[in-house]
Amino acid sequence: MMKDPLTPLLAHFKAQAQLFYSGNLCNDVTFGDDLGTGFLHLLKAGSIKMQDATGYAVTLQEPTLVFYSRPLQHRFHPAPNGGADLVCASMRFKHQAFNPILQALPARFECPLSSLKGVESLLDLLFKEAFDTKPGRQEVLDRLFEVLLIDLLRVVLVGQENASGLLRSLTHPQISKAVAAIHADPAHQWSLETLAELAGMSRSSFASTFKDEIGDSPGNYLSRWRITLSQALIREGVPLKLVAERVGYVSQAGFLRAFKIQMGMSPTSWRNHQEK
Repeated sequence: MMKDPLTPLLAHFKAQAQLFYSGNLCNDVTFGDDLGTGFLHLLKAGSIKMQDATGYAVTLQEPTLVFYSRPLQHRFHPAPNGGADLVCASMRFKHQAFNPILQALPARFECPLSSLKGVESLLDLLFKEAFDTKPGRQEVLDRLFEVLLIDLLRVVLVGQENASGLLRSLTHPQISKAVAAIHADPAHQWSLETLAELAGMSRSSFASTFKDEIGDSPGNYLSRWRITLSQALIREGVPLKLVAERVGYVSQAGFLRAFKIQMGMSPTSWRNHQEK
């Protein structure tokens, strides 16, 4: 049985949610792009006009989820009579330089809450916590927003017309086998031949289909995945020699070369930059 394709990704590319508003919004408010975060908004009741920096504008008149996965300035104009009941959280994604989940998500995702089947209990709990004053409320709501994001990923996976890149590939009957193998065992010495064999395809067909689905070659995707994992290990203080071995490089020189190609600097320089 193939492993759950989302689990290895979510283990390394977690989003950290932080509630910053819940209540009745009566005045116009702008959400800037200067903090480098995404935003997840839940309209519980009322009406609101939404505009963003792309020129998109819409009036939301039913309970709705709005998710800006990337920093993008947007503005809410609540209805003059009654305002709008909102719960809002920022979403900060790890490894933004190469985060396949973030890259595969649409910049803006919007849907009525009534269309999110299977998450009714989660939304009920989230709204109950948001409009209550129980101890630990902030921590609970941060975690609930993170769980809600996972459910959104499931929605995008099921509704493949909204999916792109990696998320769409996870449902491909052949490419998904190779992608799941790369994610689960990045240290394995994967070759184009072994990945194509795993997918049950010829080398040329596999390479072409992989690039069509994900937008990158199998070799480059594997390298980017390994370097992203190495960054997490470096942050944890793992010695560089052990980092190279754990993510699949047979030599220190090969690891250093791949890291510099992907990041534009050596692992030591990158680590020092992170510590500033």
